Amino acid sequence: MLGEWLVLYAYSRLWWPLEPYREKKKVGKYVAAYDPRRKLYHFMWRAEPVITAFGIGASHIIHELYAGLALKPEESIAFFQLGKARYIRYTARAPDESRVMHVETLLREYFVLYPAMWVSSPVKPNRWIYAVAAAPAVFALANPAALLAALALLYHANQTRKWYREAVAGRFEAASTTRDLGTSRQALETYSRAEALAMARMAKWGVAFSPRPEAALAKEYKRAYESPVEKASTTIKLRRASELMERMLTYDERPIQLTAFGSSELSSQLEIKKSPLATALFWMPLTTTKGLTHDLCRFPVFYGGNLPAIGRTLEVGVDRFDRPVTIDLDAMPAAHAVVLGPSGMGKSWAVATFARKLAAQGLSVIIVDPHGDYVKLAKLIGAEVFQVPKELPPLKPLEDNRYMLALLSEFGLSTVEDAVAALAAAAKVDKPAERMPGTGHVVYDLRMLKHDADASALAVSIILLYYLTTAMERTEGERLSRVVIVDEAALLMRHARITETGVASSGVLDLIRQYTLGGRKYGAAIWLIAQLADHLPDDIIKSAAFVLQLGGPGRALTRSIHLLALDEADVDYLVSATTPRETATGGGKPYAMGVLLLSPRHIKYPVKIPLDPEVK
Repeated sequence: MLGEWLVLYAYSRLWWPLEPYREKKKVGKYVAAYDPRRKLYHFMWRAEPVITAFGIGASHIIHELYAGLALKPEESIAFFQLGKARYIRYTARAPDESRVMHVETLLREYFVLYPAMWVSSPVKPNRWIYAVAAAPAVFALANPAALLAALALLYHANQTRKWYREAVAGRFEAASTTRDLGTSRQALETYSRAEALAMARMAKWGVAFSPRPEAALAKEYKRAYESPVEKASTTIKLRRASELMERMLTYDERPIQLTAFGSSELSSQLEIKKSPLATALFWMPLTTTKGLTHDLCRFPVFYGGNLPAIGRTLEVGVDRFDRPVTIDLDAMPAAHAVVLGPSGMGKSWAVATFARKLAAQGLSVIIVDPHGDYVKLAKLIGAEVFQVPKELPPLKPLEDNRYMLALLSEFGLSTVEDAVAALAAAAKVDKPAERMPGTGHVVYDLRMLKHDADASALAVSIILLYYLTTAMERTEGERLSRVVIVDEAALLMRHARITETGVASSGVLDLIRQYTLGGRKYGAAIWLIAQLADHLPDDIIKSAAFVLQLGGPGRALTRSIHLLALDEADVDYLVSATTPRETATGGGKPYAMGVLLLSPRHIKYPVKIPLDPEVK
């Protein structure tokens, strides 16, 4: 094999990386990339995690996954990412259909899977490989052994042409070289997050692992413990073995063998170095590094989850690795979303930026604007502007609506005319005009009511009720065509009552709940914007299609931490957030910072949101 490795190294170094030959082969209903020389079956899936966990925070998920897989000695799993595409590979020597089904079923508890198949390219190594292999023959006259070496290399060159192909896709440039990840739990908890960050920033990364017999670790510990020679290397081996044994006993970790791969070198405990053999190693049952299951926390296996979009998308910003974070607008599981953020952190600015992007994609944008934050946006997207209460949509058709009647009762009013008169009096307007809004973009400017919180709450509730009622009468399909944005949605809670079950209830809140039960079938979405999670009912926040929590001081995040299940890393990111004005200091581009949570999967992204200066 040494000769074969020499030929592989020379060809991959001088010309092009090689990978083992693989052909298509079926195992029951599954299709594998089969390596006939090593008798290995590679089953692959395009994969996206359904949960987000990073660094040591992923340890409990990795523990569950590894225990459920119950890998056999000649089986291995590989997680790898090439650009934006993520994959999982299950490798075995003699799998049956039921075993592959078990692995796939278990993986589906943690990932959304799409079957994939990756055979080798048809390109054989160039024939000049023979000339390179025969090079030692030049020294045959001086040393006859050189001729034997040349003959041996020619044989291996022939084997290489037969059993290897030039790697067209999925090439790795570096692989881990350390033989032992023996380290304390404290060190793992300290460095795993940093290593996972470094791995995720690579254009390509991967990790392949297989089980390692526990007896082998016990044997190493015994050998080091019973060594009669007291020297530094023996002490180090004993210390490492002790730390691993302690982790196994305390955290129930299991011994594994792994190899890490990347597109660049990484100076860490993994010791990833440039290697012409990295691509070939990825497809072989060789592992270079001994470790334990929680060492897989060093890789971003469960970070994010960006499924291929099936429709229009909204680019929210970039994640911690400067990769775009998008929301698939046509696949939102619910009809509403929530944006939370303390004053000054760019909440309205971010929403205006998103609204302009929505308008550019042909969606109608309706904005209820208590403070005039969206007036510039209205000009940019050509929106109608209603000066409320000078101008109001036609409310007469709603006078018998049960939600409108409940709303009027909450404000101590009897009829729609009473509500219009109350708004006019608050703004000192003689006679409000009734105008039918168009089917395009509309901004309702409520600045005339900004000094009267009760009147503002009434106006916001009436306008939202008008649009929700209109939307629920739609029959032309569920494709999203309109987004209704309510800024300062805390106004909806102003006259809410708390029921016996502890739920905030009002006419308009109950209508929102009724609307969201219908899912996306009405073709419209509601975005509720508020400063704090305390300003909206818990159930409405929990059931949102997405929640964007912007940064701010810890005291402003107390409710969000509990309600959104934010972990320590999320909180650290939010508390360290800078304001948009700070980011724009010195000519920089303004951005907001937050954590985006997507449903129905528990996916979280720390995001930086570029803000559009023209809408401010």
